Amino acid sequence: MKRSFGVLSLTLIFIFGLSGILNAEVIDRVVAQVNDKIITLSDVKREGKVLVLENPERFGKLNMNDPRAVSFLLNQMISTILIEEELKKMGRGISIKEVNAAYNAIKRNNKMNDEQFEKYLKQRGLTPKEYRKALKQRIERIRFFNATIKGSITISDKDVKAYFEKHKDEFVGGERVQIAQIFVPVPKDASNEERLELQNLIMKIEGEIYKGKNFFAVLKKYKDNPQVKVFEDMGWYKRKDLVKPIADVAFKLKKGAVSEVIETKLGFHIIKVLNIQRAKGKDFKDVKAKIEDILFKKESEERMNEWLDKAKKQADIEIML
Repeated sequence: MKRSFGVLSLTLIFIFGLSGILNAEVIDRVVAQVNDKIITLSDVKREGKVLVLENPERFGKLNMNDPRAVSFLLNQMISTILIEEELKKMGRGISIKEVNAAYNAIKRNNKMNDEQFEKYLKQRGLTPKEYRKALKQRIERIRFFNATIKGSITISDKDVKAYFEKHKDEFVGGERVQIAQIFVPVPKDASNEERLELQNLIMKIEGEIYKGKNFFAVLKKYKDNPQVKVFEDMGWYKRKDLVKPIADVAFKLKKGAVSEVIETKLGFHIIKVLNIQRAKGKDFKDVKAKIEDILFKKESEERMNEWLDKAKKQADIEIML
């Protein structure tokens, strides 16, 4: 049966950048105080268990024996308390009725009755009371975000277009080239005379190709030359995977064409395009909504982190790890 406990948490993942979790039996103790509220180690462990429940693939590998895991989860609990306090000031606290409604909705979505759901929670180290508490905190985070941050975020068409232009290769949809290469490397410490010698060598090789010799025949001729590196098939490359001078040439050539000498910081290259795959890229209108979502999530995370940083500075926080 497919579970969907992450329904509420998905909104929170991009807001708080969550990751992590736990697996150790430790005697309970106070690990932090935030204003007049305390956080115990059991609170931290509960947070970890809930994250595992919501998304085991993403949060299932962090070990509570690792101090970094405890620190991360404790930071989450501190943020939770600060958000809860702010909501109370705003008169926007979460009622038991709302928590119960969300709890029952999750049961229905997963086609479980009370007994089945309690058994499922128990198998993951949680009681219904603990899960309701965690659920309340998640609803608080969402409500706080919606009330204080969401409405202030505006993603302009200019921002979306700029992102599209900057990340165009991500939307090209599979443009690739397959190449062979004859390469004469130039050592970084090569003298001018040594560099000229190597340049003359690649020009000699280029001359043989353009006099009608088959590219692969020339490649085989020089494969044992210690100054030359040859590659009969380097495989497939996207534009971003090649150094710019080679990419600029490779994606202009037709299938079967051989380049002139290409100079890079590494040395001198002659390439042959063995095959090419030119897929039609997506139009801006096809990816606009996706980019808006990417930018919205990024801005949301930044705004939330800014608020939390400010709130933590103003709060009376004592860590007792």
